[in-house]
Amino acid sequence: MTSGPLDRPDRDDARWERPLGTAPDVWAVFVQGRHRDMHVYAGDVHAPDAEMALVLAKESYTRRDPCVNLWVVRADQIHATAQTAADMFVPAIDKSYRFGGSYRQQRRVLQSSYKASYREEDQ
Repeated sequence: MTSGPLDRPDRDDARWERPLGTAPDVWAVFVQGRHRDMHVYAGDVHAPDAEMALVLAKESYTRRDPCVNLWVVRADQIHATAQTAADMFVPAIDKSYRFGGSYRQQRRVLQSSYKASYREEDQ
């Protein structure tokens, strides 16, 4: 069992999470390129409500790249870990054997096959 900031509430760095502290009209935009892809952060838009945020996100982030779905999330509702809580990500034991060195190459191959398949779908 590992100990982390959650187990030590009496320490000064016990506050391990924080809101991002952005303006209330900022929305984070996540784009899904194809149905089997995951949503990827694309950027931010300023809008008064979710509907307007979706319209602005569509106009800003889907004109050139493929998109099948959009998510918008109020940026002030996103919470992050504090910089002082970095030690909670250190594994208790060495599991470096789990990190494959070829993931970058696999991702590159997957992206190139995606580009090729996307061109075929266009025709």
